[in-house]
Amino acid sequence: MTDQDPSDAEIRRVCSILESISKAYHADSDEAKALKDAALAYIVVHQHDALKKKYQHFRLAVGGDLTDEMKADLRRHGIEPDDLEDGVPQKGAS
Repeated sequence: MTDQDPSDAEIRRVCSILESISKAYHADSDEAKALKDAALAYIVVHQHDALKKKYQHFRLAVGGDLTDEMKADLRRHGIEPDDLEDGVPQKGAS
């Protein structure tokens, strides 16, 4: 894995560091809450990046174009393929 595609172990390592820092603050403090939010944001960003890469690999595997059946299957999983171009949501997409 590269620095831009951290492994699960790297994500856990960074979150563990943030957790250890947050222990210096009262659990209800703004600092502790901000560190928790930072850890969650870190996880979400890396999950999004991983999902985007998997979507791009999927498109390459099917020759770049999805059939209507493939699009329907993605929609059943909560993914709107028509809102994506190269794995990135387009303007106006939710």
